[in-house]
Amino acid sequence: MDAFEKAERKRIAQNRLRAQRLRAGELRSRVVAISLICFALLWGVVFVQMATGNDPVLGQATARGAHPASRPRSSSASSPPQVESGPAEAEALEPEFEEPEVEEVEPEVEPVAPEPEPEPVITGQS
Repeated sequence: MDAFEKAERKRIAQNRLRAQRLRAGELRSRVVAISLICFALLWGVVFVQMATGNDPVLGQATARGAHPASRPRSSSASSPPQVESGPAEAEALEPEFEEPEVEEVEPEVEPVAPEPEPEPVITGQS
């Protein structure tokens, strides 16, 4: 192998390495771009859910500013789920006694007198 063939092979190897580096750089940039796009899309979905009041942690859609504990409970929420069954099974599932319905009564709030404003503090530094 003479010097010309050696230089030619070296040039071909350098071109292959340069092409491999370019492909690796393109692949890295594509992966970064796809990752950023996916992150932005997923964050956008969560943002829209939270902005519309559909908090997945709370389990049910709530109005803005309303806390689920502050909503009145319906009587159907406290009763056990009813199972459809035949007449013979319905007699066996009926309770022996019925609990009376509990009426929620709001306690009367007594007005509270406003506290008097404290007297200003006078110091000798002014």
